[in-house]
Amino acid sequence: MLFQQDSLRLNPLPHLPGIALSVLALFASKPVLAQVSASVTPAQVEITGKAQPNRDRQDDVGMRAIYGRDDIDKYGDSNLSEVLKRLPGVSVTESKGKGAEIRMRGLGNGYTQILLNGQATPVGFSIDSIAPDQIESIEVMRVAGADVSAQSIAGTINIILKKKSSKQATEIKSNASLQAGRLFGNLSWSVGDQLPGAGADISYVLAGTLESNNNEVNATLAETYATRENTSAAWQVQNDRLLQQSQQNRRDVASFSPRLNWKIDGQTSLNWQASLNLSRAEQAKNEKENTQLGESTEYPDNHSIWAAHILTSRNDFSWERRLADSAKLSMNFGWNSIDRATKFQFWGKDNTGALSVHRYVIGDADEHEYRFNGKYLAPYAESHVLSLGWETSRALRHENRDEQETAFSLGTTDYSAHTYQASLQKLAAYIQDEWTINSAWSAYLGLRMERISSNSREAGVFDFQNNSTMLSPILQSVWKLDAKRQWRMAINRSFKLPTVANLVPRLFRIDNNNMPLNADFQGNPNLRPERAWGMELAYEHYLSEDSVISANAYWRRIDDVMIEQTLPYGKTWVSSLVNDGRARILGLEIEAKLNLQQLYDYMPAVEIHGNLNRNWSRVEQVPGPDNRLAQQTGLLISIGADYQIQPAWRAGADYNFQAADSLRESAYMTGHTSPRRHLDIYLAWKQNKQSQLRFSVTNVLQQNKMESGSFTAASERWTENSQQQTARTWRLVWELKL
Repeated sequence: MLFQQDSLRLNPLPHLPGIALSVLALFASKPVLAQVSASVTPAQVEITGKAQPNRDRQDDVGMRAIYGRDDIDKYGDSNLSEVLKRLPGVSVTESKGKGAEIRMRGLGNGYTQILLNGQATPVGFSIDSIAPDQIESIEVMRVAGADVSAQSIAGTINIILKKKSSKQATEIKSNASLQAGRLFGNLSWSVGDQLPGAGADISYVLAGTLESNNNEVNATLAETYATRENTSAAWQVQNDRLLQQSQQNRRDVASFSPRLNWKIDGQTSLNWQASLNLSRAEQAKNEKENTQLGESTEYPDNHSIWAAHILTSRNDFSWERRLADSAKLSMNFGWNSIDRATKFQFWGKDNTGALSVHRYVIGDADEHEYRFNGKYLAPYAESHVLSLGWETSRALRHENRDEQETAFSLGTTDYSAHTYQASLQKLAAYIQDEWTINSAWSAYLGLRMERISSNSREAGVFDFQNNSTMLSPILQSVWKLDAKRQWRMAINRSFKLPTVANLVPRLFRIDNNNMPLNADFQGNPNLRPERAWGMELAYEHYLSEDSVISANAYWRRIDDVMIEQTLPYGKTWVSSLVNDGRARILGLEIEAKLNLQQLYDYMPAVEIHGNLNRNWSRVEQVPGPDNRLAQQTGLLISIGADYQIQPAWRAGADYNFQAADSLRESAYMTGHTSPRRHLDIYLAWKQNKQSQLRFSVTNVLQQNKMESGSFTAASERWTENSQQQTARTWRLVWELKL
């Protein structure tokens, strides 16, 4: 009865058709409000991503680049990860079903910090849970200021949601995509106006998105196991297997984002911004094995289904008061909540084709976070702007996991039930000063203190408390040689915290084929944060309003590096993270963005952009060669162009190349990835001021992903070679402004 009751807990969540009707009902009510309030809307000035991005970047004392709606909308992407992969210095990787991992300087896995409106994202946050249509701009910061967390050894990406709350055109956008014969798409809308009545200056925006996405991923995996009598003897293959893997993914999303802005008077404003996101995800995997030599795995023919309903909500109330002498005080109070219900089933057949095992797992998790932040800014002298602030938050997470395993060959059924609880508390205070030394030289000085406390426990099993305190000084400076050329320099302290999942001593089992390259995983409660010192040196040359050439060199020294350690426990291999020594990172980034017509009047209206990233790293405790950090991408090159064919027609293309990489993760484990080439193209037709069609093709080259790995001990060696198919996506986007 336990599992029958729990399986029904997924059903009460609303279905997408009902949500669609609610969204359309809200949308249909907008014209009435618009007619009532059209005559009282005041004129407002709004800063958008289209305003002089080069000028903003040049005048900013920090190392920050801002990308607005033009960059976000260019290809009509439905996933944010697709947008990010085209930004200079950013790469996106996907591996072994872990989803999109965002990287700067070739480093992801916690080295790159992702913020939402300047705030840390909650546990379990997916970058693709935010529709690109909800985003106003994206900030890419090589070195973040003291007013955001220093958990950014590689850099910080800050996603700014739309905050426009004034009379605006109704926007409707729909797209249809085709990939490998599968059709999917989304619909988004946005309306905004003043609330009727002249008693208060209150404006609103209502926005929503409906999305349905499905795809199929096919891969082959060749595995071998060999032994030898001694280190001078030849390897003798004992097992040789070929696995055919197929995975079908489906994701349906409905999101609603209301915003209110109340201008209380000329000095005071109050804002409310919220989001509600309901998603349903399903994943079905099939794996069949062809054993050419030796023994098969325990379940050579297996099938699994994973399904989840996830409801997330976010609320932010912000208050701002402008004080005398250009001072400003702002405060923000907000909360997040995540409610997730999942089901997982696994069926494993033995080498005779008989059903051998069935696993049924039900998991429920809920998390609630509350936060309160404040900031005071004041120009206390003619050449100084001082700001200081605080950040506090507390998150509490509960998780239940019930598992039933039936072994048909033994005629037994085992049950297990677990209840976990985790909490996370953050307290930060900072002070920063922007100092204009003279007309050519500016500096930024910042100091941030962060204390993070986490607790994880299972009643009667474990109860662990972790506390980390970090003091992060930051120095940034810009020296202008003339109106177009300048140097930048920065020194900062940053860190990387272990995730709660990596701290909890809970064992995550592999369903089939346990080996060093496919081991179980167990958290380590004794993990310490990685701490880093960093330096940056950059040169920038601004050729015109939209043209710039820059070069940036960086260096990091990281202590207490977390390295994955894989060890045998009886016949089972288990991996976990341990702190082991020091790593050094060095890199060079070159960026060019050229508007040919601005540079030369006789040239066509073509914009060219290119980016080169070369990254090196060395982990001291791992023997070389190729002892790089965290599967770091060594070389990344991207180049693209946009051509304004006619006033109504625009076309463009982006090409991305990632060089082959060899990596040694430990004394025993090595890996290799093949070169990757990716090409996207688009054509946009602006029919009139209100309507536009956009056609794009992504992954034009359809290059398969190939990876290999090996684990070599004194007398045993495991190897695997995988090849994953990819498919191009055809997309048609229609945009309408009323």
